Parts: sequence; structure tokens; C-alpha cells
Amino acid sequence: MSKFQLRLLGMPVVMLLALSHAVRADQPLVVVLANKNVPESVALAHYYMEARRIPEEQLCVLDLPKGEQMSRHNYNTRLRDPLLSFLREREWIEQEARPATQVNGHQTPWLTTTSRVDFVVSMYGVPLRVADTRFRLMSRITDRLGKPGFKNMAAVDSELALLLAPPYDISGPQKNPLHHSLSTSRAVGENHFILVAARLDGPDPATVRRMIDDTLRAERYGLLGRMYFDARGLTGGSHYIGDYWIREAYERFRRMGYEARLDLEEAIWDEAYPMEDAVLYLGWYAEHIAGPFLREDFRFRPGAITYHKHSASAISLRKPDRYWAGPLLARGAAATMGAVSEPFLQFTPNLQLFAERLAHGYRFGDAVYMAQSVVSWQVTVIGDPLYQPFRYGIREQIEHLKEDDKSEIEWAHVRHANLMIQEGRFNVALQYLRDRLRERDSLVIREKLGDLYALNELIGDAGRQYQHVITHAETAETAIRVGARWIRILRGLGLDDRADALREKLKSEWGDHPTAAWLDRH
Repeated sequence: MSKFQLRLLGMPVVMLLALSHAVRADQPLVVVLANKNVPESVALAHYYMEARRIPEEQLCVLDLPKGEQMSRHNYNTRLRDPLLSFLREREWIEQEARPATQVNGHQTPWLTTTSRVDFVVSMYGVPLRVADTRFRLMSRITDRLGKPGFKNMAAVDSELALLLAPPYDISGPQKNPLHHSLSTSRAVGENHFILVAARLDGPDPATVRRMIDDTLRAERYGLLGRMYFDARGLTGGSHYIGDYWIREAYERFRRMGYEARLDLEEAIWDEAYPMEDAVLYLGWYAEHIAGPFLREDFRFRPGAITYHKHSASAISLRKPDRYWAGPLLARGAAATMGAVSEPFLQFTPNLQLFAERLAHGYRFGDAVYMAQSVVSWQVTVIGDPLYQPFRYGIREQIEHLKEDDKSEIEWAHVRHANLMIQEGRFNVALQYLRDRLRERDSLVIREKLGDLYALNELIGDAGRQYQHVITHAETAETAIRVGARWIRILRGLGLDDRADALREKLKSEWGDHPTAAWLDRH
């Protein structure tokens, strides 16, 4: 009997059930980091490990600074070195001591020869950034000149990715061997291992707890809602690649049947934009959270994945209304990414690759690292790296929603219909949605039916569905979004009187809501 089989016999039933769903042949080894000086850090670590059925022995509690930033010295002596000792003691890694004469600067005195470790998850309370060792004046000059090779500050996650790598220079970004990879192997060369390091962090402990809960919910039911992609409409120039990535990510998820919206205006969506039921958001480029996210009633749907590309998007995760990463999490996102300092566009995640890997069922952490060209750099990964929102196909997703009698099944039905349309079965998709509507009334399905009728120039049928949604809408976003669409169609038909009457009716009912301004454009 093999060692692997012996380990299986010793596992409790819950661990065996978790193992049966793993992407890899064996359960990934996840090490969870907590800060003993932040009580919530340890408590959240236990909560996460219980939710993910991670054994207690995989928790590493360290004596770390309390703030979001730590010095390079503290990183080396209070995080890196104690963590390596923790891993050696449990025989999850084997290391050889390097000759003292070969250890330079901030390098570790160890060379890793074998490793079983896959993921490192830093909990709320573990510092976010490793501070730059350069003099402040020098850092300002080199940053202004755009010289990434001189900067040695980094996101803690990105530095931990190279915990088991051979000696490297901490100045500037280091090539990520997982970039473009399709493999989840952490062995990337002789004595060279890379870790997928992420954090469960955010503005407060309650947010982190909710992120954990939402992640597990979304794994069973899938992503349910609309997807939003806010590009800048660039057609060339040095920043075009950022737009290209967002557009390609949009196309990838649209082909999966999602209700997706792509904006190509230079400015980001404003506060009036009737964004609702968002389950994925990718956009750029503003320093602080803006647009529809500023509305008091805005919330992402459970399991939402988000990213706003900006050089300062994750300088801090504690501020719910400044920068982007923290505020997106405060508004319900389960996972995001961000920069703790200027990363330079070419060293940010390739969102086209990220979308492709995520859609193929890779874990969130793997998808980010496969899309990231460098490590020991500025991008922090926030969310459960084990998160698999596309773990199940659309049919399994629908079965799970049926089994648990979830009304959110309406989103899966719409996606299923979109996939039928892509296969050329337009009438079958229409009938499928009509049948689902007879089983359970749904404004989401009615709105989609209205769109399909309008596309097929069945304007009367479209109008009846739109009017029903407008009349029974429970939110301003629904009423304004569908109302604006119907107004546009009416004007196209030359029925300006009906369009004006509907506009005034909507203004009367929802005029106090920020989205009412959206009607002024239709």
C-alpha cells in the first residue's frame, strides 16, 4: 500500500469528501498565516480553516507588526524565516543550508530541495506591504523616471510567492514562472518552487468572514448575475493593452452565456449608471472608488470577482471609501486584486489570461498567478485562492439550484438560454424561457424575454414584458434600466408621446434615486 493510500485511510470522512472534488490528484497543501498580535487574525484563520476543512496543523501564527506595512528586516526575521522553520519542522519542505559566504543582502540562507506546499493564505492582520529600503528621495526620483528595477518594496503576497525559490535580487520585479502556464505544479525548475500566495483581508473582520461564506456559496451555485467591463475606448498608444485585456475578458464571459455589459467611453461609468446584480467587474482608471459603487444601496452579488486597474488601487485595504480594493470588498465582492505601489501596466495581471483560466475551472489563486508576469512586485491578491466559481458546468449548477430551491436559478436559466442562442437555437431558447416563467415568475427572465422579442422585432411582445418589469420593479435600477431601453425603442418607432409619458412616470416614481438621471439621456 502506498503512502498516499495510508494517508487516505487516516483521513476523516469530511476530508475524503473534499478530496473527491479536488482538481489535482491530491488535496493541495494550504498553509494559513495569522498574526498573534491581532486577535481577529487568529479567529478568522480558524473560521476559514473550518470552512475549508484545513487541518489545524497547517496554521502558522507569527509575531508580526500590527500595521499594513512592515520593514524588509521585519519581513525577513519575523515572517519569512519563522515560516520557513515552520515548514521544515513539519517536513513539508526540505532545505539545505547555503554557505554563509554566498548569502548576500536580504537573501535567505536556505536552498529548497523538495516541497509539498501549494498555497499560502495570509489572514486579516498580516501586513500588506514590505517597505522600500531606498532613501525616500532616491525612491521618488527613480519612480518618477519609471525605473522599476530600482524599487524593492513589494506586496507581502508577491514576495511570499518566492519563499521557496533560489536566491534572487529583491530590487525590481522577478519573472513569474507560472505566467501563461496550464499546470498547477509548484515545481518550476531545479530547486525552484513557487507558491500561490494570497490573503483574506479587507476593511474589517466582518467583511472577511462574509467573503469566506460567499466564496463557498458561489462554488456550489456558480456566479449568478451580470458582468460589467469598463474599458476606456482606446484604439492605440502605450496603454491600449489594458483596454485590450478588458475587451477580451468581456468576450470570454459573453461566450459563456453571461449577461455582460462593455463600456468603451473614456470616463468610467458614472453614479447614474443603473448597474445592478453585478457578479463580476473589471475596469480602469480612477484613483478612488467612483461611479455606481458610490450609491448607498449598491451591493455585489455573492461570490463576485472584481478588479479596478490603478497604480494605487490597494495601497490600503482598511479604508472602505478610498482606493479600490478595500471599497469593492466592503460593497460585497468576494475576491479582487490591486497594487500596493506603482506596478507599471505591463506588470499588472493580464485580464484576458485571467478570464480564460478562471473560466476553465482553475482556482482563483492559480488564475491570477497564471495571468501575472512577475512576482516580488506590487500586486496583492485578495480572496480565497482555492475559490473555484466555475467548478461546475451550467447543468450541474442548475441542478444544485433546483435541489436547494433557490430563486437565483433565474440567472442560470438566462445563461442557459444565451448558450442555446449561440448554438443557433433561438426559438428553442425562447420556449425554454417561457417554460421557466410558467414554473416561477421572474423579472430577470421577463427582461431577457423582452430583449429577445425586441431583437426579433416582436415589438408588442417585447413591450408587454418590459412594461411588466417596470410596473413590478423592486429597485430603481431595474425600473430605470428597463424603462430607458423601452423608451429608446419607442423613440426609434416614432412614438415620442409614449416615450415621454413613460419617462415622466419613471421620474415621478424613482426621481429621488441617483439612477433617475440616466433617463435624461434617453
